[in-house]
Amino acid sequence: MGKKETKDKKPAQFKKIYELLSKYTQVIIVGLANVGSKQVQDIRRILAKKNALLVIGKNTLFKKVLATRVQELPDTHEYYDELKKFGNAIKELDSLKNQVAGKVGFIFTDTPVFDLKPIIEENKVETPARVGAVAPIDVVIPPGPTGMDPASIQFFHALQIPTKIEKGQIQITKDFVVLKTGQKVGQSQAVLLQKLGKKPFLYGMEVLSCYDNGSILNKQQVSVNLNDIVTKFQQNVQNISAISLQNGWINEASAPYVLANAFKDLAAIGLQSGFIFDQIKQSNAPVAAAPVAAKVEQKPAAQQAPAKVEEPEEDVDMGGLFD
Repeated sequence: MGKKETKDKKPAQFKKIYELLSKYTQVIIVGLANVGSKQVQDIRRILAKKNALLVIGKNTLFKKVLATRVQELPDTHEYYDELKKFGNAIKELDSLKNQVAGKVGFIFTDTPVFDLKPIIEENKVETPARVGAVAPIDVVIPPGPTGMDPASIQFFHALQIPTKIEKGQIQITKDFVVLKTGQKVGQSQAVLLQKLGKKPFLYGMEVLSCYDNGSILNKQQVSVNLNDIVTKFQQNVQNISAISLQNGWINEASAPYVLANAFKDLAAIGLQSGFIFDQIKQSNAPVAAAPVAAKVEQKPAAQQAPAKVEEPEEDVDMGGLFD
């Protein structure tokens, strides 16, 4: 009965995936390793509020839909009447086929992956270390009481864990490394962590890559913080501007500064000479009145002693241009 129900669902699933591949130009690929069904449902509800749809199905079916969508739909196709409305082939989707591998899910959305990634990955659940699992992190037991009675001391000795008996219970005396990153969990390690009540691993969905209108962004690229990119870009533009100004190079980065400095020089000359052009008025720079020539009292030639007349200094308001 179960197999028949699954078989009956395949046509609907095929058509739905075909429709989604036609509607969205962005597909986020997420890893589902060690993710439970309750986690999946919780994340699906959260994503729905962000206009994102999580699809999890068999990779073989997804690949089959992809292979159909990258080609023109023949009129002999079994679902031609229902799928022809979605238009011509989308050949760019061919780059997505290599991302369909392992235990993965697909999020269809127009919301940028950089905005959704923190939301997708923040939902993590503490999980016990199960035999055969690969440790994603180092697992270290710190010194301190274990809460176990002395009858279990031989178990700790067998694992060469430094201990002592204090206040009627076993106490670990120094850090003990149970697992290293990438190491498989063995029977004794799983039992030890279980006895100590430890759930050392945090599991949740992980963004592996993102298909974006024909391009594939890898794990490192989708982890980039856009604000950091903008800040670094602005810093680099400033560096280019400084180097260009120092060497007299005119380019897109230095040109605004060259023009601004030239305007300051012209404005200064205009203010000093009393020649006020429109751009100075538009810049709201205070305009100084033209200097008035100093009057020299005329005396008769016989009474006037020959002397050199000093020209008065002009008192020019620079308009704050060089403050």
